[in-house]
Amino acid sequence: MAKKSSISLGRLLLQIALGLLLAIGGIYALQDKGSDIAIAITETFKGDVGNIVRIVFAVVELLAGIFLILELFMGDVFGKLDKILMIIIMIVWIVGIVLLDFLNGKFLKPDVLPWLYQFAGHLLVLGAMVYLND
Repeated sequence: MAKKSSISLGRLLLQIALGLLLAIGGIYALQDKGSDIAIAITETFKGDVGNIVRIVFAVVELLAGIFLILELFMGDVFGKLDKILMIIIMIVWIVGIVLLDFLNGKFLKPDVLPWLYQFAGHLLVLGAMVYLND
């Protein structure tokens, strides 16, 4: 007997939000803007290397976002490709959290609350990635 697939409203909203966040972040990063993580990558790797790494990250981020959104309508037709892209994004996201929240000289500065707010936002995105990649 075939198992009926169901998705909770919370998971649906989380997948749409994360897919949009990643897709739009990828587009912004391709336009030399991008998310905090893309900016941290560009600042860490200066010059042409920084631009190449940013563009690669932007493309992977964009594809992961598109795959998350398409998965809602088409099912898991991409197989392991979307999982691999999400793992790459998670690793880069973790590196970005370390760079942005701990190593940029702004650890707990200028005040604890703004730092915690940014850190919590980064952890929310990472948590959504982990949850949706199961």
